Amino acid sequence: MSRLISFLVEGGAGGENLTLFESELESCLPMRLQGGRRLRAFCPFHGSDHQRSLAVDMETGRFRCFACGAWGYMEWARVRWSHERRGRTPVPAYRKVEHNSPQPLRDALAGILRAYQVALSDSPATDYIRSRSVPLELTQRYGVGYAAFGAWAHQARDWKSGRVVFPHTSPDGQLLNLYGRAVGLNEVPKGLRHDHLPGAKGYFNALALVTDQGPLFVTEGPFDALSLLAAGYPRTTAIFGVTGWRWDWAREVQHLVFALDADPGGQQGWRELARQARLRGKRVDFLPPEAYGGRKDVNEAWVAGTLRVDS
Repeated sequence: MSRLISFLVEGGAGGENLTLFESELESCLPMRLQGGRRLRAFCPFHGSDHQRSLAVDMETGRFRCFACGAWGYMEWARVRWSHERRGRTPVPAYRKVEHNSPQPLRDALAGILRAYQVALSDSPATDYIRSRSVPLELTQRYGVGYAAFGAWAHQARDWKSGRVVFPHTSPDGQLLNLYGRAVGLNEVPKGLRHDHLPGAKGYFNALALVTDQGPLFVTEGPFDALSLLAAGYPRTTAIFGVTGWRWDWAREVQHLVFALDADPGGQQGWRELARQARLRGKRVDFLPPEAYGGRKDVNEAWVAGTLRVDS
């Protein structure tokens, strides 16, 4: 029996109140119209690249495509309204962002990662990685390293047993950031388990987005991604949480399989991502909670031997 379930959206994009992100708008090459208030851009919802049919009001954040009927609001407009309802300082309106070519946190980032990669083999992290049922050779192949106590680049977030370090990359292979998972299971305080260096973020194994063999599996965390890689699904990426997805990086991805956590946040997150994907004309499948055999996420199910990813 297949564990993958297809996600369908009835009707077209024209009936939905959609959200458009700044990075996504920038990837659609917006042009400012005379008068300065409105932008015209290619439409990401029906994939136009011949005419700028998407109109965006830069003051209200409302947009509409005159070709396919897609409409909604910019993400910053929704955040601004939320802040205003709570009496907080409103966020500014649209500003041009440079997400398409994010720069590394610091020039030395690649060298720091190489040092962590060298340190992995003879470190306490090897036992921790094996406890997650992930082969050490596989983690090394995907650039994972180890930062011992006192060596983590974000010293304010150091941990006594060190951190397993995963690279954030862009689809073109650029190193953007580092994520450190504190070594240990229940003994690690929840507030110290996860840490990303300050600066732009990417995906773990973002190169999977530009390969064209099979569906793209999307997980929240890198150990979930490594579990699917170990299970024989090489086109897998981790987005470091349900809010990390970037549509401008996925324009060429036609088939997505969301394998997010079975908790309420993960389930709500994949449903919104799936809805947005279907309205962009993409095929979407997802792993339901029962595919994890009662476990919280992909890695827990992989460790327990209850993961079922049948296509």
